Amino acid sequence: MGSRRNYQRSQPKGESPLHILPVADKMIGFTLSTTDNPKRFPKKIRFSVTNKIQGHALAIYDYLVEANEIFPIMDDQDKADRLKLQRAALTECKKLLHMIQLSKDRGYIDSGTFDYWTKLTVDVKCMTARWYDAERKTGIPVEPAGPIPEG
Repeated sequence: MGSRRNYQRSQPKGESPLHILPVADKMIGFTLSTTDNPKRFPKKIRFSVTNKIQGHALAIYDYLVEANEIFPIMDDQDKADRLKLQRAALTECKKLLHMIQLSKDRGYIDSGTFDYWTKLTVDVKCMTARWYDAERKTGIPVEPAGPIPEG
């Protein structure tokens, strides 16, 4: 990931930064540049497909930042809130992957774009899942989350 530092919070020596945010930012950049291209995504699908794709990509980043901001974890509620936001980010990754597959199936993107975009999204999803698993194993039970409201 080069020399790019995490700008959300300065890190004490010995503590690693949250490396997922620059990866998610790269995924968002690619998503926006791909979906803003009218040769790939015609204007007639702007509201039905393109806005949903962009919304899922941006929501992933929002949930990750919100989860990262719950620090330090003071009590069980902080832990539960953080895990809920991480799960929400994972859910948005799955939704985005579905929309990417749909875009390929409908002919909006070619195989090369599909492969690269999917790889970026899966990287974010896997990093989020590892972060979630590491935090979940600390021993505080979490109830299943209800559906996340749209909007």
